[in-house]
Amino acid sequence: MAAKKSSSKNSGKFGAKAEYIRSQPASMSAKDVVEAARKVGLKVTVNHVYNIRAASKKEGAFAPPRSVPAPSTSQPSASRRGRKPASGALTANAALEAQLRRAIAEVGLQRAREIFDSVESVFVGG
Repeated sequence: MAAKKSSSKNSGKFGAKAEYIRSQPASMSAKDVVEAARKVGLKVTVNHVYNIRAASKKEGAFAPPRSVPAPSTSQPSASRRGRKPASGALTANAALEAQLRRAIAEVGLQRAREIFDSVESVFVGG
């Protein structure tokens, strides 16, 4: 029967090790962080330091500010397949046209024609 692992003095607050690693300057080597952590009673490895620092970089570089709303699903998204647009981004007219095409596909061609006819009559004045 395997012996149970006893809880060590390192089983304090969840995330204490990661918090300690983030509090150290980025210019400090991973080996020095491990030594400093050992002095305060935390057992961490060099790989753990690298992982925490890499995750922190990802959060800082890719996470949008909280004041920016998440992108809407109704907006066209860049596809990973096929040819890229010539300008690199959709123009305003192309984006509107794509939105119109999606709406037509959603309501059906016959209903879309009926809607266009009623809108045309408003513009023509009839």
